[in-house]
Amino acid sequence: MLALTCVPLVGIFAATALAAPQPKVDICHKYDTPDQASITVGYPAMSTHILNHGDYVGICPDYDKFIDVDGITTPFMGALTDAFIDVAYGDTLTAWPTGFYTEGIDWFDNDGTCTWTMGDDLHLERTGTCTTGIGDGIHQLGLDCVVLDIDASLYDGQQVDVDLESETTFTGCPGVDPLLMFFDTDGNGFYDEGEDVVLDANGNGIFD
Repeated sequence: MLALTCVPLVGIFAATALAAPQPKVDICHKYDTPDQASITVGYPAMSTHILNHGDYVGICPDYDKFIDVDGITTPFMGALTDAFIDVAYGDTLTAWPTGFYTEGIDWFDNDGTCTWTMGDDLHLERTGTCTTGIGDGIHQLGLDCVVLDIDASLYDGQQVDVDLESETTFTGCPGVDPLLMFFDTDGNGFYDEGEDVVLDANGNGIFD
């Protein structure tokens, strides 16, 4: 005769219930402060974050980012200090193209995405500030003036991807990345060497 053994399952069900993962929710933590960050918390903790920090449910909006603030002074972004930064929170930004101007600022889209990403480069190739510049749509090493080349990748004869002033394209990009903008410090409608170049991350035309 077959013997049957009964195994109590109450403990198994209880353990399974305890092991079930808590629901998670994305929140914007410490919104509109220097410590702002998108984080994921357990659902029970959500209300505590909202009450204690003013957090809200959802991913934080992107802050605009500095690309270059010191023009041809260095091939890097430049020091983020009052000595170099002119744009302030809430200022209106200016988009390219602006029409031809004496500076001749060009974009090298080094990763081929046709959008601005870290590692892309900028130079001046007309004789406004860069008195040795040659406006021919290529980088003339030692003559054209480097605005941004963090990794020293610009080489002699490198083809410009987009002339920012005229939106002339040389290598297939449809035009200027609409998020690539500058703060027109002197209000003349054109980029002048040393004016702040920024990425308008949320695309609202305001530095925020």
